[in-house]
Amino acid sequence: MRRSQIGRDVNVLDGLALVTGSAIASVHILRVMRSDLSAGGWVMICLIFAWVALTATGPFLFVARRYSRRLPGYPLVGDSLWAILGVPWLITAIIESVLPGDDPSHNPLFAATLVVSLAIACLIAVVVVWTTWVIVPPDQAMEMEVTPWTSRVGLILSIAWPIQCGICMMVLS
Repeated sequence: MRRSQIGRDVNVLDGLALVTGSAIASVHILRVMRSDLSAGGWVMICLIFAWVALTATGPFLFVARRYSRRLPGYPLVGDSLWAILGVPWLITAIIESVLPGDDPSHNPLFAATLVVSLAIACLIAVVVVWTTWVIVPPDQAMEMEVTPWTSRVGLILSIAWPIQCGICMMVLS
């Protein structure tokens, strides 16, 4: 395999990061899963779980690829954005796991931390995407080379920042 192709495929460390992101998502979703849900509610919870798990994987994947594998040219813009978008879910999972009581969404510290940190992360994502691809000349925006899957997922999550905000509202309700 050529040196430029290293890191373009999913490996064991990436899988470990995905499992860790799923653990973070389960901390956020566990309280809701214990309640009595209809079939539609279970579908919605599964979609929210998948989105939060994917987003929360970012910081772990960033650390694994940046410090343990030391890939050439890593991180790209999408990788960094994915890590930034995942940090609010990681921080609030820690807060949720140490808070006493059953409903952390009614706790002002949990709610304020999730809302403010996710708003900052989404604002950073919008600014970076806007300045990198929207307000540049078309030739410069088209010069983007084929990137690893991690950067593409990070860019997709960054462009879909309104979904992050909607899921934040659902987690808090």
